[in-house]
Amino acid sequence: MEKIFFSEEQRFTQRWVWVILTAALLAMIVPIAISVQQEWIAGLSYSEQPESVTETVIAGLVSFFVMVGIFTLIFASRLKTKITSRGLFVAYPPIYRKWRQLAPEAIDHYELRKYKAKREYGGYGVRRRRRSGQAYIVSGNIGLQLHLKSGKKLLIGTQKKQAVESAMKKMMELR
Repeated sequence: MEKIFFSEEQRFTQRWVWVILTAALLAMIVPIAISVQQEWIAGLSYSEQPESVTETVIAGLVSFFVMVGIFTLIFASRLKTKITSRGLFVAYPPIYRKWRQLAPEAIDHYELRKYKAKREYGGYGVRRRRRSGQAYIVSGNIGLQLHLKSGKKLLIGTQKKQAVESAMKKMMELR
């Protein structure tokens, strides 16, 4: 049986993310509401409406449902990390549902460091940059930087710096 040294689950909790998404969602609702209000005031049935009003309503509804989908995707997104005696595991559901495993033998060395998500990786989420490598980032600015024996780099964001460091030491001692 494997021993779990560390486990963490992070979500998007930044207020600015939710403010932007809510504002965008409301921006989709306003044109629909105005078009429906104009129809109601004019007393026109659906078949009597001008094409521009109908097109506005349809475009608004499509945009609204796309935004609801994006909102739901971000709300459901989580960064799951666990370090066990068998290795380091990372998942990012609902995008990457399966755990990605890194055996201790695949890790050349690691470090805990500060990073700048936008500058180094272009933002949050699962990111890949030629120079910086791959990153799993949800929030914060502290991450576990792994340098793999294959020459690749992987950064995993964390909110628990000391716990990750302790777990990595235990895992690497067992290899």
